[in-house]
Amino acid sequence: MGLAARGGGKLRFVAPNRRFVCAVLCVSAAVASSAANPPKADPPRHIHLDEAYYAGDVVKIHTGPRERGEHSLLIGPWNFGPRVSTRPKDKRPNLYIVVPGTLHQVASYPDYDHTEILSATPDDPSDFDVYWALVLDPSVDDNFTAEKQLLVATQATFTPGEDFTFDQIPCAGFLRDYLKIRTPEDLKKYRRPDGSLPRVAIVTAGFALRLSIEKPEEKPEQKTEQSSTAPPSNP
Repeated sequence: MGLAARGGGKLRFVAPNRRFVCAVLCVSAAVASSAANPPKADPPRHIHLDEAYYAGDVVKIHTGPRERGEHSLLIGPWNFGPRVSTRPKDKRPNLYIVVPGTLHQVASYPDYDHTEILSATPDDPSDFDVYWALVLDPSVDDNFTAEKQLLVATQATFTPGEDFTFDQIPCAGFLRDYLKIRTPEDLKKYRRPDGSLPRVAIVTAGFALRLSIEKPEEKPEQKTEQSSTAPPSNP
């Protein structure tokens, strides 16, 4: 709609500026769109792990430095630190990620509840060979805190009954979402010759993680044992 302006005693029609009108319409449309579709909230940041078990005790851990070309391992809500593409090596310490576990939990991501267990606590940032410790037996209620416990559990077996379903597996959600194992038949790779399954299956992840460990304080009995075995000093 035009505007009326008085000039020389007569009304003169003045056409509106097209650019101005276009700008007004664009702003109005943007405001309407933002009101109808409010911006989505940023996703929560991944949580860096700060604790693990070693020989039954909780120790502090930190993700190690990331080198060029490396990416962090992100699973569910967790940031496990720099992922190192490498095959397992005997000289490297092991990191077991037990699923499910109680050490690291987020209420909205129950399928990714887990516990981390170390086989050693090196002084410097080190690459740890990663193994999944998958709890398959529904009757397992142990809170694993040491490598020895896992090794014993993986030697024990159970035989699923005829009514055994995939969702009865304690780590079913993790198997389905991350390892793409979706049925009891998919577990055949873990079965023993007699058809039984390990209560806990330890499976190599095919990569390592770089971590630095805060050395745990020595227990009094450890100090006593060391002093009793120390060679006598020269007079």
